[in-house]
Amino acid sequence: MDQKYTFIDICQQEFDGIEIPIIQRDYAQGREREEKKRNRFLDALYKAVNSEGINLDFIYGSEAGEEDKKKKLIPLDGQQRLTTLFLLHWYAAKHENVTPDQWEALRKFSYATRISARRFCEQLLVFVPDFATERHLSEQIRNEVWYAIAWDNDPTVDAMLRMLDAIHFTFKDYPHLWKALVADRKITFYFKKLEDMGVTDDIYIKMNSRGKPLTDFEHFKAEFMEAIGDKNFNRKIDIDWTNLLWPYRGSNNIIDEEFLNYFHYLTDLIRIKSDDDMSNQKDYFEMIPFYRDNKNNIDFLEKSFDCWKDMDLDRFFTAYLSAKDFQPKKVKVYEWELNLFKDCCENYTGVGTRGNFGFNKMLMLYAFIVWRTKGTDINDIDFVRRIRIIRNLVWNSTDEIRLDRMKALLEEVERIVLKGTPTEEDKDFNARQKREEFEKIAWCNENPQLMEKLFELEDHWTLYGTIAAVGLEKPENFNKFIALFDKDLLLVSKALLTYGDYSQTYNDKRYRLIASHNYRTWQEMLHPSQQRKEFDKTKDIIAQLLANFDSGISVENLENRIQSYLNNESTPKDWRYYFIKYGSIFSYAENGLYYQEKEWLQPYDIEVLRKNSFRGFHWNAILIAIYEESSNEEGLSLDNWGKPLTLKEAISLENSNNTLVFRKDEEVIHTEIIPQTSEGVDLIDRVEKALTLIRAF
Repeated sequence: MDQKYTFIDICQQEFDGIEIPIIQRDYAQGREREEKKRNRFLDALYKAVNSEGINLDFIYGSEAGEEDKKKKLIPLDGQQRLTTLFLLHWYAAKHENVTPDQWEALRKFSYATRISARRFCEQLLVFVPDFATERHLSEQIRNEVWYAIAWDNDPTVDAMLRMLDAIHFTFKDYPHLWKALVADRKITFYFKKLEDMGVTDDIYIKMNSRGKPLTDFEHFKAEFMEAIGDKNFNRKIDIDWTNLLWPYRGSNNIIDEEFLNYFHYLTDLIRIKSDDDMSNQKDYFEMIPFYRDNKNNIDFLEKSFDCWKDMDLDRFFTAYLSAKDFQPKKVKVYEWELNLFKDCCENYTGVGTRGNFGFNKMLMLYAFIVWRTKGTDINDIDFVRRIRIIRNLVWNSTDEIRLDRMKALLEEVERIVLKGTPTEEDKDFNARQKREEFEKIAWCNENPQLMEKLFELEDHWTLYGTIAAVGLEKPENFNKFIALFDKDLLLVSKALLTYGDYSQTYNDKRYRLIASHNYRTWQEMLHPSQQRKEFDKTKDIIAQLLANFDSGISVENLENRIQSYLNNESTPKDWRYYFIKYGSIFSYAENGLYYQEKEWLQPYDIEVLRKNSFRGFHWNAILIAIYEESSNEEGLSLDNWGKPLTLKEAISLENSNNTLVFRKDEEVIHTEIIPQTSEGVDLIDRVEKALTLIRAF
């Protein structure tokens, strides 16, 4: 049974005082930004002295001093608690006029290697505050002649002063604090010499490295351990889980933040499952009540840490996930860090926040946790197939993955991991993608020899797990599709246009998506969306192209197709003709978006959008082609805001649906009517005609 110590025990009996080593950070509990944590800690201490007391968990340290004399305690973990206890005992002694012989042991607490902090503590012990005045203790101290102005710049001294004010505010009406602390032993802790623990030098360094933590981890741990009342957790945190997290420590050589990030993630999972109000952001201390007297939550927390113990996690995750092109028996996760545990420890900042560990990663990591804690009878092959289904659903449920659905989404992830199939309900992931997953499961059962080919298609950079643009009807198209989209994307776009209008119109009919050189626009176009129409048209045109290339899809074959289309006299000179022949038009549309005020009813008045809105940079498509086909000698200039093309001598050129208009000083000097069919399709190449006229001018 571990012995409980008071602060006085350590200073007076067990050791010849306490010395805070230079490696330790500044005193943090009194920092200005720590008010919430500080008040919570003092409230806990206040409740403790009024009740059965509190134990502040383990303090670790080593001994220093001459062999034949009582040695000093050098704390390596627990400095924050010890400093607060020193200040609390000082306050009790001064507030209750305790005789110096009773508080003599306080002289043995020192920041030995920090001159300003050490001298401050020494002067504090002889200072007699006036508790009858309303002046803050910090103000009284700062007005003393012995108080050095330079101490205002010492973060430890500054924090001590702020803590003293907080202690006075909390305990000013408590009459017997000294007795509660010393005689009644209301505030205790356990103490372990590192030398007696049989720990490795590595662990020693890890504990010692808490010199510059980013969070008040010791404070959190003390409250957490008090809440769950399980000493076994203390060893897990300090030994087992420290070892687990050590490879992911920050540049400050501590794992506190990494631990708390993962703890935050797991607690958010618990909160979501218990229907807690997730709009109410909680700090780490406010999460502790979810574990008090709740064995299920404690078990979940423990298992979710323990399931990663003694593992090479980089090797583990790379055995199942890939960030590269398709790899058999793995699942591609595209631009993610493969080690999801590491990613969570380093980047999780809360559910729904704008951090780098969002909903998608939350669900994927949870799938691995479920497998490691509940699905140990599921073999690797089956798990990879199931995590693939989850990947597909996660990546293709953009609109559905949101906070109000997270409980249902977590339940669905767990079911897929443990059972192998999704549910038919539509309260979680995208319903269309779920239907596709059911179809693929059935198809794989019927075509096991082709499964890996399907998975390779799923992993293609354009598809992200959804194969709606290809379908399952013609497996021979799987490789053809991959071959097609491994070519130059502008070439692909032109080739597709020779078969038809593969574009998709947004619900606002004035905007149209025509993917070309930007791979992200292809990813968007090849994924069905409620915001766009005509996805099936895109799919059909892709199928037409693939069907016509049984001999293989090569750059040469695509170029020949394009050239044959342009050279064919029967090819209509509609907007597709101009986009194919003058591919420079595509380069101006960074996101593949085009605009027409008349809902695409005037095919030669197409505006090319640089970004996503007509209110930004835009140009007339035909004027782009004319400008790009002109020579430097012709000296044309193209304005960014849909204005006419400017020629030499202040002449401008406007393009409308059936005319080219030249102006000089706003006066029309020439109008060229473009001959068209009865359907309004050009009979001549208006770009070539415009260049001929420009050269004539």
